[in-house]
Amino acid sequence: MNNYQKITDYLNKCIENNGLSHAYIFYGPDELAKKTIALKFANKILNPDFSSDASVGAPTLQRRGFNPDLILISADTDEERSINLIRQLKKFLILSPYYGKYKIAVIDAAEKLNIYAQNALLKIFEEAPNHAIIILNVKTIDGIPETIASRGIKLPFWRQDGVDIETDKKIIEIFNEIFSNESKDRYSIIEKFSDYSAIEIFKFWIIFLRAKFLFSPNQKLNNLLKTSQNIYFKLNETNINPKFAYDELLLSFNCDANKTNFLKF
Repeated sequence: MNNYQKITDYLNKCIENNGLSHAYIFYGPDELAKKTIALKFANKILNPDFSSDASVGAPTLQRRGFNPDLILISADTDEERSINLIRQLKKFLILSPYYGKYKIAVIDAAEKLNIYAQNALLKIFEEAPNHAIIILNVKTIDGIPETIASRGIKLPFWRQDGVDIETDKKIIEIFNEIFSNESKDRYSIIEKFSDYSAIEIFKFWIIFLRAKFLFSPNQKLNNLLKTSQNIYFKLNETNINPKFAYDELLLSFNCDANKTNFLKF
């Protein structure tokens, strides 16, 4: 999980600084990383001495894969099962912690919850006791209502495979060219990516945008990053034509002169 060391470090600091949120939203296509880091995070909250090595520092209950203050839920598209799962969650969170200060729920594939279950989950978010922490794993932020997404700390899980965008100067130059004031025909610039697959380009592009957003966060970048992540998800999970993916990206740009060049190095 080295690709997500920054996320792991951030979560560890939340614990160390007593700055835990009542809700976290892990989003992106990397299902294994979301599940693994969510469980490690939960175990470390419930047991500050927890180690990813079960033979070191992990209490007996956790070595056996059980903790009464932790519940794991796999969301279901079936209406009745979805509602029953949320009812189960509510009953679990109402009870006081058995051992420590917190009770934690990890909900996998939360985007599968139907509208009734989502409404019930929103009510739980609004009325959750102080000892409750909920971690939602979703494929995309758009998969859950904004009323729920806005109540949690959002952390991205996109397959990066250890790639450092700064090592490919050609791609960076093309990215900057797309955003320059002189860019009249962005479609012709996109053709310069012919040596790469669309999935590779969007993977690099998202890393690039994240770096720029961390340096200078603004709404334009946030919207562009959100759009790009959704496109990347569709490229990975559907048979979307790469040309349509690039079309969707370029349509998301506002070419107003006052809004260009905001990504230029």
